[in-house]
Amino acid sequence: MDLLFKNVTTYSKKVYDTFSKFHRKKFALRYHLYTFVIFVFFLLSILSVIKSLNYTLIILLCISLAIFLLWRFFRPIEEVRKYYQDDKSIKETTYIFLFYDNHFKVYNKKEYSVFKYKDIYRIYETKHFFYLYTDRIHAFLLDKTNFKKGSSLEFKNFLMKKCLFKYKS
Repeated sequence: MDLLFKNVTTYSKKVYDTFSKFHRKKFALRYHLYTFVIFVFFLLSILSVIKSLNYTLIILLCISLAIFLLWRFFRPIEEVRKYYQDDKSIKETTYIFLFYDNHFKVYNKKEYSVFKYKDIYRIYETKHFFYLYTDRIHAFLLDKTNFKKGSSLEFKNFLMKKCLFKYKS
């Protein structure tokens, strides 16, 4: 089990903000499109029920639509508020990433985890970072300039082979 790549990235407020901007830009259209489609579905449902003059169902659908819109618009605001109150977003933490042929390890002073490449949800490459998403929201952030073993180009080629359909640049 030979170490193929080693990356040491310090997560700071600036790094988190960069990732946050990338994430919002990448997924905002999809989020708004889902909201629009569900809104139109509710609206069409309300219009079709109006023809039948079922006032109870009309009221229930209007209440459901209002709850959906409130949830859809205020939940992201609450997530951002929580993010900026979280200690992780303020304190600098250094993460060490060790990549092997079948898995990779992530650790810092307090935590240690092992992941298989099949556990990666999606990989995005930007000018300065690799973002290894573990689900639709959370990602590991690897600074391209901080490879201690291997290079960012070799790492990119390695990831493209290991996670072919998950890699996006």
